[in-house]
Amino acid sequence: MKKILMLFAAMAIAVSAFSQTYSPDFLDGTVVFKMKDVADANIGAREVQPDPNVYSKVESMAQYPALQKALRSFAVSQLERPAYYTGKADLRKVFRVHFDDYTRIDEIIAALKNSDLVEYAEKAPIYKIDYTPNDTYYSGTDKWYLDQVGASTAWDISTGRHEVKVAIVDNAVYTDHLDLTTFKKRDVADGDDDPTPPKQYSQDQSWSHGTHCAGLATADINNSRGIASLGAAVELIGVKTTPNSAADGQSLYYTYDGVLWACQNGAHVVSMSFGGPDFSQAFQDLINAYPEVVFMAAAGNDATTTMSYPGAYDNVICVGSVDVNDSRSSFSNYNAGGDSWVDIASPGGHSYGGLLSSVYTTSSGYGRMGGTSMATPFAAGLVGLMLSVNPTMTPAEIESCLKSTGKTINQSIGPRIDATKAMQCVQSTLTGDPIADFFADQVQLYVGDSTTFTDNSVGGGNAITTWEWTFTGGTPATYNGKTPPAIKYTAPGDYNVSLKVTNSQNNNTKTKTTYIHVSLEPFGAWEQQNSGFSTANRGITNISIVDKNVVWATAYDGSGNAANIQEFTKTTDGGATWTPGTFGLGDTKLLIAMVFAIDANTAWVAAAPNTGSGNGGIWKTTNGGSTWTRQSTATYSNASSFTNIVHFWDANTGFCMGDPINGDFELYTTTNGGTTWTQVSGANIPDPVSGEYGYTGQIEVVGNSVWFTTNKGRLYRSSDKGMTWAVAQTPLTDFGGTSESGRVSFKDASNGIIINNSKKVWRSTDAGATWSAVTTTGTLYGGDVCWIENTNTVFSVGAASGGSGSAFSSDGGTNWNIIDTEPHTCVEFLDSITGWSGWFNESASAKGMWKWKNLKNPLVPDFTADKLQVCAGGSVTFTDQSTGSAPTIWNWTFPGGTPGTSTQQNPTITYSTPGVYDVTLDANDGSGAKTKTRYGYISVITTPATPGTISGNTTPCPGATEVYNVPSVSGATYSWTLPGDWTGTSTISSISATVGSASGNVSVSATNACGTSSNSDLAVTPTVSVPTAGISHDVVGDSVSFTSTSTNADTWQWDFGDGGISYLENPGHTYTVNGTYYVQLIVNNGCGADTTMDTVTITSVGVRELAEGTVELYPNPATGQVQVKLGRTPQQPADMRITDVAGKLVKQVMLQNQYTTLDVSTLPRGLYFITLNGGEAMIRFVKE
Repeated sequence: MKKILMLFAAMAIAVSAFSQTYSPDFLDGTVVFKMKDVADANIGAREVQPDPNVYSKVESMAQYPALQKALRSFAVSQLERPAYYTGKADLRKVFRVHFDDYTRIDEIIAALKNSDLVEYAEKAPIYKIDYTPNDTYYSGTDKWYLDQVGASTAWDISTGRHEVKVAIVDNAVYTDHLDLTTFKKRDVADGDDDPTPPKQYSQDQSWSHGTHCAGLATADINNSRGIASLGAAVELIGVKTTPNSAADGQSLYYTYDGVLWACQNGAHVVSMSFGGPDFSQAFQDLINAYPEVVFMAAAGNDATTTMSYPGAYDNVICVGSVDVNDSRSSFSNYNAGGDSWVDIASPGGHSYGGLLSSVYTTSSGYGRMGGTSMATPFAAGLVGLMLSVNPTMTPAEIESCLKSTGKTINQSIGPRIDATKAMQCVQSTLTGDPIADFFADQVQLYVGDSTTFTDNSVGGGNAITTWEWTFTGGTPATYNGKTPPAIKYTAPGDYNVSLKVTNSQNNNTKTKTTYIHVSLEPFGAWEQQNSGFSTANRGITNISIVDKNVVWATAYDGSGNAANIQEFTKTTDGGATWTPGTFGLGDTKLLIAMVFAIDANTAWVAAAPNTGSGNGGIWKTTNGGSTWTRQSTATYSNASSFTNIVHFWDANTGFCMGDPINGDFELYTTTNGGTTWTQVSGANIPDPVSGEYGYTGQIEVVGNSVWFTTNKGRLYRSSDKGMTWAVAQTPLTDFGGTSESGRVSFKDASNGIIINNSKKVWRSTDAGATWSAVTTTGTLYGGDVCWIENTNTVFSVGAASGGSGSAFSSDGGTNWNIIDTEPHTCVEFLDSITGWSGWFNESASAKGMWKWKNLKNPLVPDFTADKLQVCAGGSVTFTDQSTGSAPTIWNWTFPGGTPGTSTQQNPTITYSTPGVYDVTLDANDGSGAKTKTRYGYISVITTPATPGTISGNTTPCPGATEVYNVPSVSGATYSWTLPGDWTGTSTISSISATVGSASGNVSVSATNACGTSSNSDLAVTPTVSVPTAGISHDVVGDSVSFTSTSTNADTWQWDFGDGGISYLENPGHTYTVNGTYYVQLIVNNGCGADTTMDTVTITSVGVRELAEGTVELYPNPATGQVQVKLGRTPQQPADMRITDVAGKLVKQVMLQNQYTTLDVSTLPRGLYFITLNGGEAMIRFVKE
């Protein structure tokens, strides 16, 4: 399977029009190259991957000065590392540059090849698909290709396992086809998770190429639908590499990214039905980076011996096509002479119209195609079937089985695959012992994350009976069973995972060492800021933080030209804006050593002599850097003077340090703000050793203690602000040499850390007198270090040499967690939430500074107002109440206010027009604005208008309770006034009043903070009193005339005592039974009611007989029982009542039938009366 260069088109020769204006065969404006080495290639710790589906990383050219210099004459728009987040060292060295002037592609390649840093540079090839479509309903034998290779007997051995994944990397794949089971899917061309073609099969058959391939490799078996793939139960990974906006589906533009994505997402087999004549070393490197994956590619459809790539790459099984009679398909590329780049043959010809497989239609349709494009996934399905039997077989072992068992056809394309014999070859690797295997869905975790493990073991001929998992560092740490729960990791580290499987014959254990990588999640992140320098590639040498708002920093030339510059940049708003400036020292050749800031206006700079310059020294500015004045009493005027450091503890107390003169370091102190300086006596500082000197800017200060470093690896320390000194040897031989360098930082007066350029770590607990080596875990950097005072948090950073990036430790430097791999030239923290790091700018408005954003203490904007309601023309003062990280920029918006906007922290705003207004605050801590809006927050009012019309009764009754109200006005209180003897109070828009006898006005006024309105009035006149009830009556026989003698009554309700009622004022009533009756009269009006009683006696009621035939009673008289006969059967029960002579009811019966028997034996002797249904007529009845 040896592959060499050269080759021609693989599957089709159509040229896509997709944004290709210069070349149909190579991506316009793109060059791929590989660096011989990059500092972060071997970094294995997890770095935050912004998008888990994107493995590329865009970087700044300023990180690679030599590369930038090589390409300085070209307008490069982007530098990209396409495989950065794979973590694979060799792939991390691969870069892509993008540019707009396509005509200069060859010049750019030549420039890169001329660089000693570049291993190779090349164009990015566009590959083409290799197929010929045919009609969906072409007649013939649909499964001829399955029969040809013995699929049915191969399936007797295994129908595949879903744990095995076959990736189809193609123009597009309709993964929702009902005959496909998809594990994962991705569109790397359009950057989303939908690989569906933009056009259906009937619109453009070329777009169904990938879907057709997917069916040949992975279509489901035994599902009563469509077709069966040779891979049977294996699962699909579908990857789309052609943009939807392409003219057609013939060209594949992003195959490198597609194959990369498939390999990173669990593919065991990658099928590539595309090709072209152009070799790409980057693609070959990609193949080589995944030795565990079986790669298969089409030989091409040009009927030539010209090699086609990727089929001709090393470590790829190249597939040619045969027809049903095992003759080479007329279109298939083939081997010539001693070449053997086409490894195997597989059915792919147009016998019976081609191979039937899935295509993209809304109904999950099928169609026929032929070509090496079809032969390849068909063979890939067989490889998936083979791995289902023995998942531990290597790609070389798989290829060996395919070749050794294939049918010899002598067609210059290798043996034709024999599925049954290939499966038997795999079976021969089994001994009856089980084979343990597994994989995890994620191997890079943060502390607290969980991952899921999938068993991929096989029984080797005997069923597995037990599974024993061991998860070092995980929870649970062990599990017995095929499918373990999600395993959680709670501590940083690299952990092994083991699986032991057992069957009836034996057991087997698979251990993957350092398989799971766990790191602490960064508690913050670096936010990009723009340093403001107009010249590109200005790096930052040192940073001086005054407070969260004011920071100064010095610059150096990071272009690689090593120009001496005297520039600084400064922010007064927490880094939201940086303003550059120039150190006007009067000598442009002086070397800037460092800057130390007192406040936004006052700062000190140390400058040292350089080639051709005058004396160095220290300079002070009091006007923000506009002008600088040299401090003459810190002379630094000796020929050997070289100023390294200046520092102040406050506005008055400071010290500065320079290299030795006359056997002593040249140190000065001041206590009056630098007006005068006093040289520290040589007796107070240990002598330097021969040739010893210090380094510019290498100073560490904690409290009253200060340290500086030397070229002999020694560390000088003062605990009294520079007055007296001691020195100790550190493990380093040099703090700033070419072979070794290092930086030092202290947590407090005793505990310190050193990190050298080899990323070795030492700690001291005695102020630097002695040091102990630290065994570290994780990734750290050797460019600069900062131990945040009085915490256990340490930051290390680096740029280019020693590796670009930043990392932190939460335990004083033992365990490290990577934050990023961007360049960081230096780092400084004021406290745990206030810190900056330097890097390189691209322009005045692009990059150059990093600000730390503490994610555990994020900015939460908020505010209050001294009043929520204000009179028109009044003012409101707003107070910033933001929490978390302190804001440094405030942008307020005040609709309806004057001014309408403000940048003050606590502004005062005037409101002139009544209304309800929102207030918005955009607070920025330098890491981006956060917004808080309070809706309808401020109410602006005026003196209330006269309340509206009062609603209520104008003629109430005295003593009544009446409610009066007016429309309510927000924010107002109300004052009510009532007529003389009325009572009631209220401060709201309604009042409940007790009515008196007086007439007058009900009045109300409205009051708010702005004043009181005039009154609104309602005239009221109480008119009547509560009624008094009275009765008189006149009796005539059994009839009575009643007369109401009531006063002030509007209604009358009579109750006559016998159940009769009336609502007339003066009714009449006839009684039917003699007796005394109590008559009640209730009278009412709007003011109330009254009740009175009267007594009426009736003595002359006459008896009226019931009409004849209505009812009969016999016998009469009676002693025991009587028979009651009605004139007819009643439709409703008839109410019959028996009363004695006194009118007392003695018996009541409901008569439901025409004849009823009554028992009267219990009645006393005497005369009784019977009435029916309450009528006045009755019959007499005698009881003997």
